[in-house]
Amino acid sequence: MGRGQASPDGKPKTLEVSPLEATAPKDGAEGSFADAGQDSAEQDSGEQDGGEQIQSALIAARKVHLVSLGCSKNLVDSERLLAAASCLGFEPTLDPEAADLLVVNTCAFIKSAAQEAVATILQLAADKKPGARLVVAGCLASRYGDELKNELVEADLIIAPKDYDGFIRRLSAWYGEEAPNRVVLPFERWSRNLGTPKWRAWLKAAEGCDNRCTYCLIPSLRGRLAVRALDELVQEAEYLASLGVLELTLVAQDLTAWHGPGQTLVDLVEALSKIPSLVWLRLMYAYPGRLNERLVKDLASIPKVAPYLDVPIQHASESVLRRMGRRSCDHLRLAKNLKAWWPNLALRTTLMVGFPGETEQDFDQLVRLVEEGTFDHVGVFKYSPEEGTAAAKMSGQLSAAVKEKRRRRLMARQRKVSLALNRARVGQEKLFLVEGPSPDSPLVMIGRADFQAPEVDGVVYFDGLQPVAGQMVKGRLIKAGPYDLLAAIEPEVDGAE
Repeated sequence: MGRGQASPDGKPKTLEVSPLEATAPKDGAEGSFADAGQDSAEQDSGEQDGGEQIQSALIAARKVHLVSLGCSKNLVDSERLLAAASCLGFEPTLDPEAADLLVVNTCAFIKSAAQEAVATILQLAADKKPGARLVVAGCLASRYGDELKNELVEADLIIAPKDYDGFIRRLSAWYGEEAPNRVVLPFERWSRNLGTPKWRAWLKAAEGCDNRCTYCLIPSLRGRLAVRALDELVQEAEYLASLGVLELTLVAQDLTAWHGPGQTLVDLVEALSKIPSLVWLRLMYAYPGRLNERLVKDLASIPKVAPYLDVPIQHASESVLRRMGRRSCDHLRLAKNLKAWWPNLALRTTLMVGFPGETEQDFDQLVRLVEEGTFDHVGVFKYSPEEGTAAAKMSGQLSAAVKEKRRRRLMARQRKVSLALNRARVGQEKLFLVEGPSPDSPLVMIGRADFQAPEVDGVVYFDGLQPVAGQMVKGRLIKAGPYDLLAAIEPEVDGAE
């Protein structure tokens, strides 16, 4: 219980998913995943010009093993890398020792993520069979550049995030002479092999970030904000819906910064809501300073939008927020306004403890904010000083013991809040998306309601009649815990195959 409450959205984790839903030529492919992802820093040369046709290695026996590290946004990059490999004839495998191609899509947002990435790379290098090639992709290359290429001799290729065309070119150079097929570059940006269950997916609306938080490496790893065009996002969403996706979660470093020519986030969400087979649209990573009454009410009025917002506020103390480089905001007032503007809204946030100079008084403000009970879901993480950030050079760095003590104290307060909010939901009739067997008991199915985001929030356990994974079912909440709930479902079910 509480799997998402104690871990922040972007904290590195390993995610193993099988089977993968193949969205390139192969159906029913299997693969290994885990989450992270920018421009290219190739270890070898031999690139061809973009836009031309190149040979592909359509060899049925070739296998690719892909590990994705980091967050959901990085998982999208991994899904595209796997789709690119599939276009070249590779079939995903969960067994690294059986793979002809091994790919690690890395995260390097914090030191522990970079360390995990290096450890994963070295393990795969040790596991790979003779003749297999190892590709390192993602943020690790962005953060460490030439140093990584010089030190990581185990890698046959190092590419930074989003360089799908470079990835295809290199694979074509390695295997192209054996290929009867041809691939057209540039690689289509919406091509993906899902690493999630086929009934839900992430839709990355933008890359990079224009905010300049003093603790954050994202602008240096991912660059400035670059939004994707509305038409391109709708095309990708329609494609995902055609695969059976029922729930689409929009993500970006700052989703509320999305815009197009004469277009706002509302226009994008309205366009996505018109896709017939989608049931839920969910919005993650809304910057608090960009939320206002008109935007929130407009979003709330759109059919299919789940009454859910993820608003990472980071802290309650104005002095801490100022040192973080974030806009001053009365977060308690904002949270209450959001719930007034959007009926039945579930609010999620992430909070940082132990930022340089955080006093006991600053931390007490954070505790009081949580105790107000306005946030349904809270992730708490400890500040990590990262080389290259302004915060790492600040005075007043706190000890690991102080950070951990504050994290535990804050989570204990939120646990009580979450229990009270969940108990208030008991008796409600809800629609649930069934996710599959519980990891604790394969005979019990679990799912989620509209107030629970995938992977970061709690779940709903089903009592009695056990539904089928991928279905939307109606039921009533009958019991609540601090994070998870129990529901009795109705005999009639609607939804996916």
